[in-house]
Amino acid sequence: MDAKTSELKNYIFSLKKSFETFMNEKLKGNNVTAGQTQFLHILFKETKLRQSSLSKIANCDKSYTHRVVKELLDKKLISSTEENFVLTEQGKLIAEKFEKYSTIWHNKLIENIPKKDLNIAKNVIKSISQKAQIIINNMEKK
Repeated sequence: MDAKTSELKNYIFSLKKSFETFMNEKLKGNNVTAGQTQFLHILFKETKLRQSSLSKIANCDKSYTHRVVKELLDKKLISSTEENFVLTEQGKLIAEKFEKYSTIWHNKLIENIPKKDLNIAKNVIKSISQKAQIIINNMEKK
């Protein structure tokens, strides 16, 4: 791996870790981790989902999704209806907080960055995200 690729990898990991740290701090006292809030946020947007759909949207493997769903059920942040999962009222409150804080995080990140640079970054990140999804989809087919 060349130095530029290694540097990009480190930036991606750092950005993810920083976001999780920010969210964990903002949601402290809600008995939920940043990783769990991702699933709450998806259910907030989608209303109800099967576990397989939740896994696909979250870009997580099925065993990780199963573990998080069990934790969220135990914490009574989601409930099960037939084959779907939905948010409880407490889960909705946390998902709304996640939405609020993720918007704050986003605004802080892009503050004072020229629009031209943001467009370049958006296109590069979009390409990387699409490639990541292709890799995940190909893994699931095997």
